[in-house]
Amino acid sequence: MVEVNGHRMHVYAEGPEELDGSGGRVHDEAVTLVFLSGGGTAAPVYDFRLLYRKLSSWYRCVVVEKAGYGYSEIEKRSRQLDVMLEETRLALRLAGEKGPFVLLPHSMSGLEAIYWAQKYPDEVMGIVGMDMAFPKAYENKKANPGSLKLMGMLAFFGIQRCPLLQVVGKEGLTEEEYRQAKLLGNRNFLNKVVLEEAASVYANAEMVKKHRKPEVPFLLFCSDGKELGGFWVPLQKKYAERLNCELIQYACGHYLHHYKAGEMAETIRPFVEKIRKQRMA
Repeated sequence: MVEVNGHRMHVYAEGPEELDGSGGRVHDEAVTLVFLSGGGTAAPVYDFRLLYRKLSSWYRCVVVEKAGYGYSEIEKRSRQLDVMLEETRLALRLAGEKGPFVLLPHSMSGLEAIYWAQKYPDEVMGIVGMDMAFPKAYENKKANPGSLKLMGMLAFFGIQRCPLLQVVGKEGLTEEEYRQAKLLGNRNFLNKVVLEEAASVYANAEMVKKHRKPEVPFLLFCSDGKELGGFWVPLQKKYAERLNCELIQYACGHYLHHYKAGEMAETIRPFVEKIRKQRMA
């Protein structure tokens, strides 16, 4: 737990640290993967567990839980992209995690990952998108304050406790971890920070569009798009072509790291090794 701008944030890490006694890197070849959760993911540290457990033997794997997510405090504050990015960067520094990083954003956090690479290119080695959002996904859409307020009221009355609306998965978790994940799901489901982030996403997408595309290597994983709409897969294909990167599509839902963690890890490793060697050349 680290204190960032007056609120506590949770940063979880596992895998080889490759640090010397003073807290510095032993060598510059060490790679740290940073997992960034999608909007409303109640317990990111458990949500990503299946995937990072398959990678942490080779790389330092770090999950940053934003305000209102996981074990981090729920405190309503601005969810503008600049604010969220600086909180993430500061949390990593305070936790002793050092870049450059390979970012693994899921869904809406794709905006933060792109913006990070745009604003601080020296800190980002590459981006592995997991059904990640691109700015165009939020074009011609408006946040509905009434519906957001309604969802907040439903969360207040505990609708997330209904067995049909479980917001966490059990796969890959121990019984205690699953219990913790459910508790976090009940606590964090559509809290005031998450609702503020949802209301800010359209302005955040516009902010990303103001900058040039980041000059970092990308690898994209894509779901079948059925949970998101007919526009989703064509959008992923368009951006893969624009970024000149590989796109791997799976016949599964939006939380594809729940279903395809093994296959994804086997593809992520050679991608990371390739960009690591290019950086060291």
